[in-house]
Amino acid sequence: MTIEIHHAKRHATTIYTLLHCTLRQSPTPTRPTQQLDTKMATPAATFRAKTNFMKSWRPKNPPSSSVVCRQIELPLVAGFCALELTHELFHCVALHFSCSCTNAKNRDRLELYALHKQAVSGDAPTKDDAPDASVADKAKLSAWRSKRGVSQSDAMQQYIYECDRQIRVYGTRDAGETNGSTPMEAGNTSREGAGSAPQTPYMNNTTPQNTPANLNDEDDNNVLLCPRGLAAIPLLCAAASESRAAYLARLQVTALTNGWWSKQEPLCLEMQNPLSLPEKLIIGLAEQVEKVSLLVGNFLGDGNAVSAVSPRVVQAFLWPVHNIFLAVWILWILTCTYLGSVVMMSQTLLFGAKRTSTPLGRVFLEEINPSARAVDSLCEQHQTIGVRVTGLVLMPLMMLCDLSNSVVNRAGILAGSVFFVFMGLLTWWYWICVLPWLAMCGVSVAVMSGWCFGLIELSGN
Repeated sequence: MTIEIHHAKRHATTIYTLLHCTLRQSPTPTRPTQQLDTKMATPAATFRAKTNFMKSWRPKNPPSSSVVCRQIELPLVAGFCALELTHELFHCVALHFSCSCTNAKNRDRLELYALHKQAVSGDAPTKDDAPDASVADKAKLSAWRSKRGVSQSDAMQQYIYECDRQIRVYGTRDAGETNGSTPMEAGNTSREGAGSAPQTPYMNNTTPQNTPANLNDEDDNNVLLCPRGLAAIPLLCAAASESRAAYLARLQVTALTNGWWSKQEPLCLEMQNPLSLPEKLIIGLAEQVEKVSLLVGNFLGDGNAVSAVSPRVVQAFLWPVHNIFLAVWILWILTCTYLGSVVMMSQTLLFGAKRTSTPLGRVFLEEINPSARAVDSLCEQHQTIGVRVTGLVLMPLMMLCDLSNSVVNRAGILAGSVFFVFMGLLTWWYWICVLPWLAMCGVSVAVMSGWCFGLIELSGN
């Protein structure tokens, strides 16, 4: 550990010196070699120092395995965690991670952005988003607001542990491959040790722009090309694919106050928006179902009031209800996105793009095209039955989006937008009446099918 701390201190000083030299500030040397800082004032010296620093991290014999590469990078973060945390060391970790790990998933990158912003700037402002803010800016601000109440020192500690976790999961730029461990295993990585410390004011409010979420698989220079609701659909599909055995095992190790649904929030609209009430209702009902599944462990089973029945029986009965609420949430996200696109496009057609700050091409790029791709992904063979049925009932949405794109390609953006709005107004009954009725039918079917899984679990016990 002493060698790792010394190794981290030595490279932290080099990173910190390079950072200040790049910003044309006077560096604060921490080593006896003071002559290096005066020489690095010129661009040539800066380039040489950066080259030497990169060579110092390059192994003599490049390993063929990504695991070895990660073992080279991890001591830096481990060393920082062992040191007394300061803002200088925190910036060293941020700079090192931004240069090392560039293939992190979208939600993880957004988490890092929020922690970094909270660490350097404190709580996010409570004022509403600017009307001309892009989808990317809204997603960043929403993630920053989710960290409200976390002190700057705690945010720095959480940022470092999150960096360590993501390096273990995704590897580094040199490794070129991701870790073999699953994201769920990485999410269970121990985060103890991030104790509370007095809040320290910090004047530098610059947050590196290579950490915010990029919610698309394509390399688009960190520009968010779809709303966060659409970006969360693959994660919700993955949650819906959880098997019954895995679901029951997860409930056994989950505390009552640490349920999965209790951590969720509306994705389509802000919490204060009254139109987010349906999404809040979906999350709230699912949260109550999860609480019942967690509470039965206190009354059923050995040593409790009813010892003959295992709590797994009731939990297995509620497992289909949990899955159908995930499917209903996906249904709401896509429906809300579609109706919101119709409203925004109507406003732009009536009042112009300058007044609404929403060009027609941007709506197609950020909402209509991603919605069509999302519906298409719901119908893939690897999806669960509930998700595939959701994709089936949303097939008209994908057809309308594809038809609108065809009109755009043939007649222009204006004709395609008019067609999209016209079809949205013509099919209002399907989105407002039919889909909610189908959602209630799905919940009823889930409750009825729950008896089958409960009896299966009872016979197994």
